[in-house]
Amino acid sequence: MYCHHCGKKRTDDAIYCSQCGRLLATDEDGAANAGAERTLVMLETAASIETDRGNKQAALSMDTRKRGAKGSLWAWLLPIILALVTAGSVFGYYIYQAGINDSVIKLQAKAKSAALAGRYDEAQALLKEAEEARPAFAAVQKDAEIVAIAAELSQSVTAAAKLLEEQKLAEAEQTIEKAGNELDGHTEPIFTRVKEQLGNYSVKLGVMKLTVELADAKTVDELAAKLNVAKHLEGEEAAAVREQIVAKIVDISMKEAESLLKKKNYSDALDAASKGLTYAKDNAKLAELEKKITEARADYEKDEQQRLEQAMQQAAAEDLKNQTAAVEVIQIDSTLDEFGDLNIAGELKNAATRPIYSITVKFIVYDAEGNEVGSGTAVASPDYVEPGEKITFTSTVYGVYVENTTVVVDHATWYLD
Repeated sequence: MYCHHCGKKRTDDAIYCSQCGRLLATDEDGAANAGAERTLVMLETAASIETDRGNKQAALSMDTRKRGAKGSLWAWLLPIILALVTAGSVFGYYIYQAGINDSVIKLQAKAKSAALAGRYDEAQALLKEAEEARPAFAAVQKDAEIVAIAAELSQSVTAAAKLLEEQKLAEAEQTIEKAGNELDGHTEPIFTRVKEQLGNYSVKLGVMKLTVELADAKTVDELAAKLNVAKHLEGEEAAAVREQIVAKIVDISMKEAESLLKKKNYSDALDAASKGLTYAKDNAKLAELEKKITEARADYEKDEQQRLEQAMQQAAAEDLKNQTAAVEVIQIDSTLDEFGDLNIAGELKNAATRPIYSITVKFIVYDAEGNEVGSGTAVASPDYVEPGEKITFTSTVYGVYVENTTVVVDHATWYLD
């Protein structure tokens, strides 16, 4: 550290200068004006040296005047002139150094503007010029380092853009990811432009990957997963991809729903249409198809109810018939023999919808006037009869002695299988 009055080097714990005796500045004051003080110290040191020289000359002149009876005017003017010349030189040197400082600051400001605009080569050239003018200026060196990093990252972003144009998505993704990692922690304004570019290319990469993957997506669930990814992407391209995904979801949903509708699988058809509407709420065609399926299911359920009622009625009728009219009389022949006995042979049919067995018939014999002249019971054969098959029975009524009789099956019994 140096005294900023006379420029003499001082010890760290000194309070007053050992040469000029003036109060030394504290570290806090010195730190606040460190750069300016170095220049002023240098200027003041030179001024002090020149002042000492002038003082010596003045003392010599005084001695000369004392030795001589009369001094010349020039003798006492010379020290003043020398002092003025020295002061002028020092002031000129100060002005020169201040000019360099102003130039460096201007170069630094221009470099900042160029860097913010993305003209990194121009910014680096300006900072190099400033660094040559003030090699020890730490701020310029720091700016040069930051611009170099930004320029390198900008080149990486440009490389990623080229890879995207060449459809080299894997390589582009690696480049973008690496650049993003290097950008982490950099909050300086100079990196804003690079971050925006990297963000745009990252979105473009996501869009391109989704576009490729869409070709392999065959189900609504697969497309829904892609749509969820697309929702996190911004920009017009991302919006276009989302529309494309939704359109494909609608197309697949309609095809599935229509196919299921043709098969009368109304529940699954409605599920397919509803799932599509989950992602395309305002799609008129899909909404119309859902309505169509709902109406078709209602009609089907109504028809099914009617069919069920008819089936129930038919089943009840069949059951009634099976219970009460399972045996149908086809033909009955009767012959009166010489002993006055009536021989009866009848043909029957199973009119039920189920097999019957153990069939027994009861019959009555009427004369021509309708008077009952006899009756009997007979067991039909075979014992087990399938629906529609025929059965027969025979019987004899003794002591009828009447011609022109009519035999009527009055009652039959059977068992349903």
